[in-house]
Formats: sequence, C-alpha cells, structure tokens
Amino acid sequence: MSEQKKDDFIDELSHHRMEMLTWLGKRLLPHGHWSGHHENNGDKPRLYLTYDDGPHPETTPQLIELLAAENITATFFLVGSHVEKHPELVQKLADAGHVIGNHTYHHEFLPMMTTHRIETEIEKANEAIFRACGQTPTLFRAPHGVLDARVADCLKERSMKAVYWSCVSEDWLPLGATRVVSRIVRKISDGALIVLHEGWFPHQTLEATRGVIKFAKEAGYVFEPLRPAV
Repeated sequence: MSEQKKDDFIDELSHHRMEMLTWLGKRLLPHGHWSGHHENNGDKPRLYLTYDDGPHPETTPQLIELLAAENITATFFLVGSHVEKHPELVQKLADAGHVIGNHTYHHEFLPMMTTHRIETEIEKANEAIFRACGQTPTLFRAPHGVLDARVADCLKERSMKAVYWSCVSEDWLPLGATRVVSRIVRKISDGALIVLHEGWFPHQTLEATRGVIKFAKEAGYVFEPLRPAV
C-alpha cells in the first residue's frame, strides 16, 4: 500500500471514529453546545473557530496576528496552569477581543476525579484567567471532551456552559496541515464548532488555521465568536 493510500485509509477511519463518538456524545453526555447557534435565520452559514490547550508562546501570538488579519474572532479554551506561565498571552487574547473559555487547571480526565477536585480544577482555572485578564469565563470545554453529571452541576452552579465539538481532526497527532484541513472540511456545516489544539505541533496548527479559513471563505462561510447566549 502506498503512503498516500495508507494516509487516506487512516483518515477514513478517523472520520468514522469521530462520527461515532459524536453520535454517542450527543446521547450520553450532559447538555451542552454541539454547534455555535441553534438556527440561522437566513444569514450566511457560520463557523466557530475554537482552540484548546493554550496559551502557548509558539502559537498564541501568531494566531492573534493571523486572526486579526482575517478579521476573525475565535474562542480559546485555556488551561489554568498554562495561563499562570503565560499571563501576558491571555491579556493579549482579551485585548484582541477573543472569547476566553475554561479548559480546567491541569487538563486531566474529569470523570475519574472526586467532586471536590472537579470543583478545584474549574475554580483554579477561572481564578488564573481572571488574574491574567480580568475576565471570568462562562464557557467550558472538558479535557478530552468528556464530562459527567457532577461536572455539569459544578458548571451550573457557576453559570457556566459546556461546549462540545463538531469538527475534530485529531491534530494532536503529527498529521501535517493538509490532512488536518482535509479532515475538518469534510465535517464543516452551518454552525460547526471547529476544534484545533495549541502546543502540540505549532506550525501544523497555524497552517491548518490558514487552510480552514481559506476553504471556508471560498465556500461562503463567515466566522463568528462563540458566545454564552448561543
């Protein structure tokens, strides 16, 4: 089997795996947002760029610059321990008008934790983000996308909303930007939440962002920030 055919086969498996995980997630996970809006009302189809695992010095400043040049506001789900290392990057995200969400403090699998530790993970991340930029997040994405009823209760107590996914490319793997873009555009539809990751393969993330934006704009989509009220 040629390398191209091998890659195509792996990409096809990834597509079906994510389709199955999304189908299961919508049925088994607590209530949350699986798309950026509930109805379009005749406007242009909309997409929502989201980034997990930041801030990161090799991606966050470059993403801010790239998104500013494209006039796009994105949503960044930040890890509290990373925020404490790079608070200046969080302030730059806030100054640029991007939406900042909570991605826990340590980025660990929440369902395996005690309720007290779940609360601590959410609270410590919120506190770190507030210290960095003066904002308290109202949006939350769980590490690995998985949360249980206890997490949902913790979010409700803090007036926070869970955000899931639409387009996941598994870009925490060294796929190359072209394959990341291909995996994402296959799943794009009106209201889609596009998930990319900071810190794993910086060049891949930046080039994939460029590729997704180019495809989406040529296809007639517009980008919008994810808001708590959607």
